[in-house]
Amino acid sequence: MTKKVAFFADNGFEEIELIAPLDILRRAEIKVDLISANNNEIITGAHNISLVTNKLIKDVNNILEYDAIVIPGGMPGSTLLKDNEQIIKFYKTMYENNKLVAAICAAPIVLNEANILKDKVMTCYPSFEQQITCKQYDSKKAVVIDNNVITAQGPAVAYLFGLELVEYLVGKETRNKLSEAMLTNTLKENI
Repeated sequence: MTKKVAFFADNGFEEIELIAPLDILRRAEIKVDLISANNNEIITGAHNISLVTNKLIKDVNNILEYDAIVIPGGMPGSTLLKDNEQIIKFYKTMYENNKLVAAICAAPIVLNEANILKDKVMTCYPSFEQQITCKQYDSKKAVVIDNNVITAQGPAVAYLFGLELVEYLVGKETRNKLSEAMLTNTLKENI
């Protein structure tokens, strides 16, 4: 059965943190709905790149039809998501039903607002941890997985974030095949 991901964004999202993981998920043949959190079909990122979403938040009748909920960071996108009552409700519902909840960069403030991180090890963009109540903030790891919660630090690790989402949803074998096809091994030699 094909896995489904609800990928929400609002204006001011970090483009790399949305596009890289979304693309990686789709390459893994995971169904991803890019959903506008503000009910506008076109959303514009923090660096003025506009994207057409394929669904509006008002059209999401049952969040539990998805296997995961993911959001990118960026400002003011993360704050807009944190202040969106429907997004918070969706995150709580998914978490309480043991579905994957994930956020990168500044976006873990949304998970904090949903009261998900209080007993979790997590990471985020440096300085945003000051706005989060969690069990432990890990400043060393690019991506942190704690049960059904995945958090990541920021733009440079969006690719790794996407691969971790794939592994969680469909397994290590798919992740490894995808990683090899995308030439991940060349990164180590060039950084």
